[in-house]
Amino acid sequence: MSKESLGATLVAVLMVAVVALAILFPREQAGEQSAEAPATAGDSALPANGGPFTALQKNEVRNTIREYILENPEVIVEALESVQTQRQQTEGRRRQNAVTARADQLFKSRSDPSVGPAKASVTIVEFFDYQCPYCRRMAQQLAKLNEEDPDLRIVYKEFPVFGPASTLAAQAAIGAMRQGKYEEFHLAMMGVRGAPSERTIFRVAERIGLDAGRLRADMNSATPQRLFQRNRQLAQELGIRGTPAFVIGDQVIPGAIDIDRLKALIAEQRAG
Repeated sequence: MSKESLGATLVAVLMVAVVALAILFPREQAGEQSAEAPATAGDSALPANGGPFTALQKNEVRNTIREYILENPEVIVEALESVQTQRQQTEGRRRQNAVTARADQLFKSRSDPSVGPAKASVTIVEFFDYQCPYCRRMAQQLAKLNEEDPDLRIVYKEFPVFGPASTLAAQAAIGAMRQGKYEEFHLAMMGVRGAPSERTIFRVAERIGLDAGRLRADMNSATPQRLFQRNRQLAQELGIRGTPAFVIGDQVIPGAIDIDRLKALIAEQRAG
């Protein structure tokens, strides 16, 4: 940890101490005097005998800290920024460890639909929901990226978090995968306006040439629910709480990402 971070962290601890002192020793006590002899100008702020603070000493400590913060308010911002940075670094390391521990389930699972060559140099994993507006915006961009880059693989983690309509669409997508038409169905559903419905799903299925009877049977089988449960557990371990979320290499990227940034991350993976 740098000296600057250490200093800011110490200030944050100091702020906590100020609050604690303010709670334990209210300002009303400032004018009170203990039964002990009053402190003189040469006395130390700490009791010489290691005993309890006098009321005057307590007030002097509190006022000194308060004056410093009032004269240097920027230290509060520095402290908060330092704490936030440390939390982000800790969470980042935790997520990286989770990616390493679950690499096979993330990148090599045969249960999840994917596009691109199995031995591609870079694999992107996306957790998404069919009702997520940001997922819809990125769907066509990811498909285009996959077309432009023959050495890229995308693994789709069905992660329905927006309720029954999302779950229904995800069930149908897994059914479409079993008929070899996952990508067509996926992109078509991402283009549907409003919440997915059974009527919409089977209209899309008819348009792309799916067997409706087989699709219904596959949707209602236990397979989709088992897959969703595994994906929910995996997302929890990775600290993913919403959609979209991406995993590239050992990085977990929550939220939508600019396509140019995505290309840069792919290039970094290949260079690394």
